Amino acid sequence: MTLLQLSYVLELSRYNSFSLTAKRLHISQPALSLQIRKLEEELGIHLFKRSPTAVTLTAEGERFVEKARELLALAEKLKDLPFELEEKPEGTLRIGVIPTLAPYWFPMFVSSFSKKYTKIMLTVSEMKTDDIIAELKNGQLDAGFLSTPVHAPGMEFRTLFYEKFFLYVSDKHELYEKETLNLKNIDLKELWYLQEGNCFQNQVDSICMYAHEPNELQNVVYLSNSIESLCRMVETSGGMTFIPELATLSVSSDEEEMIKEIEGEAPLREISMITTRISKSDRLLELFLNVALSVIPQRMKTIENGKVLSTGI
Repeated sequence: MTLLQLSYVLELSRYNSFSLTAKRLHISQPALSLQIRKLEEELGIHLFKRSPTAVTLTAEGERFVEKARELLALAEKLKDLPFELEEKPEGTLRIGVIPTLAPYWFPMFVSSFSKKYTKIMLTVSEMKTDDIIAELKNGQLDAGFLSTPVHAPGMEFRTLFYEKFFLYVSDKHELYEKETLNLKNIDLKELWYLQEGNCFQNQVDSICMYAHEPNELQNVVYLSNSIESLCRMVETSGGMTFIPELATLSVSSDEEEMIKEIEGEAPLREISMITTRISKSDRLLELFLNVALSVIPQRMKTIENGKVLSTGI
């Protein structure tokens, strides 16, 4: 049994498809199948039920995945050991992060990272996806954090976690009393909307298209530059807007009732780290990631029930 095999099991349990999992892991499907079969033979149990349409975990597989996730998390922590035994690591990290992620995730851990690693100079810049990719290519960034999938040949991607989309509904709205909302019941004319050219907005467009005819979207005319601005508009002027899951963690207790879960299969955005294939900051990035991911709830690190939306980029 190897850590690589454990990671393959986790990815297969996430995507429920040998072909899709192999594609995401950048290996051939036969190679993936062989590793899973070898592991099952070693354990003497079946981890997956195989059918022509899907691959699902058996009862034994579910218990195995739970333990495998713990082991892989421990293995990640062990990577820090050489650095902790050395003198304080030092260097420079230049990070780019999309604006719809930065204000909700980075304030949760940047302070603790800077206190723990006092000799690492960290620079964080908010920028759009296209700008992150361009800055990585010209060597101005060491890593980017964005919503995927995106088309960026020559880049390496590492999936980190998944965010559900929620609706943030005014307490003046007739749907405010409901705990969950069906997208079919939403009047798109009441949505406060991010400006075009934003991957978060492209994903919101996809959500709306699932529930409404394309010509209905023509009435969506409310525009803003930030999710925070949209939330303030909802609070003061009524209506509703879409917000990512991390944004719900920072909502005050007075505003929690305004957060509504979407009924049915949850729309998700996939959050990944993007780097060039050759990075001089790999060691520092691992330290950064370990701190950054420590604040992400475990439930967000896997897909239990949901659909990852395209970014349109």
